Amino acid sequence: MKFCDALNKLPGKEENGLFEKNFLRTWDMSDDDIKAVARGACALKSLRDENVSPKIFDSGIAVSMFSKKNTGMELAFASGSDLLGLTIIDMDRKLGNTNINETAGMASYMADALGICESDFVEKSSRYIKRIADSVEEAQKNGVITQKPCVINLGSDEDTPVQTIADFQYMAEYFGGIENLKGKKIAVTWAYSPDGTRSLALPQGIISLVTRFGMDVVLAAPEGMELMPGVYERAEKNAELSGGKFTRTGSMEEAVADAEIVIPVNWAPFSFLEKRTELSAANLGTYIDLLEHELRENNKEFINWEVTEEMMEKTKDGKALLLHDLPVDVTDINCIRGEMTAQVYNANLPSLLKEAGMRPYVIAAMIILAKSEDPKAAFETIAERATKRYF
Repeated sequence: MKFCDALNKLPGKEENGLFEKNFLRTWDMSDDDIKAVARGACALKSLRDENVSPKIFDSGIAVSMFSKKNTGMELAFASGSDLLGLTIIDMDRKLGNTNINETAGMASYMADALGICESDFVEKSSRYIKRIADSVEEAQKNGVITQKPCVINLGSDEDTPVQTIADFQYMAEYFGGIENLKGKKIAVTWAYSPDGTRSLALPQGIISLVTRFGMDVVLAAPEGMELMPGVYERAEKNAELSGGKFTRTGSMEEAVADAEIVIPVNWAPFSFLEKRTELSAANLGTYIDLLEHELRENNKEFINWEVTEEMMEKTKDGKALLLHDLPVDVTDINCIRGEMTAQVYNANLPSLLKEAGMRPYVIAAMIILAKSEDPKAAFETIAERATKRYF
């Protein structure tokens, strides 16, 4: 989509439902909000492709907080924030429960965005991010800060809105528009990984999002790889309202047959993550190690849940769009057995990197929509200025 086309579809002053809002879960956002972020990301990408600088902040910082290393999302947050002219501060640690209000307030003094990634503990990580967001709002209410930074969830136990909206926009761009996604079959399938302990955020986030736009969603997983309570019901309700479909299967082959989009992703079952959270709260680290070892051993029963060339040939016309949040475990490249074969990975790597490249634009779009009461006017100002990045 060209810049002018994206601009015409962006919300104006009376239409922006994201002004001074946070981005914690996509299901708390309206369909128009999702479209606004996706189209804002598209507009920013168009400007970058034309070598036009969209820097709209004369000063200010963007603060990131990661409980553990996440290179891809750290780079995305830094790139997206810098794209707008913000200085990036990486706190490189999570906030302790005793000083969340204090540190969140201090981090917000000159900040326009706070990006937080905390995904280790089910039913706690999202509450932790929400507590930071509440602390920031309290700081503004008490006059500690005059301008509230938007809080962006970069990955929690429930959802990963930056990744899912980036995937949504990439799919829309690939198929020629959001309206063309309706009816497209998308296979979201569990895939084997030697790690085996990953968050539920991506599968939960993607099936909760795309079912709102009329897609035919098939979720495939081995028996016992359940998601959080309420997720399936949300996807079913979304599909019913949008005219789409949501079904579940215990077969990867069945899910990918005639699919137009395939998303292999490893996740740990909710029961395991729930138990790990309980052990962590009791400071029983040794038992956590044992629990994770047991899960990895049990997962070997499903080592054949791997995307292969033969499987991709069974997709629609043998040309399905393959998506992954990266990094991916690739058989014979970075592990003995992984989520996909080396042949599939190598054939799709350019597309996977383009998919990942949407994340900085999504983050930047979120910041503009949250900070600008009239985002359409903000984008028009950027276009009129048309400052080249060099020369």
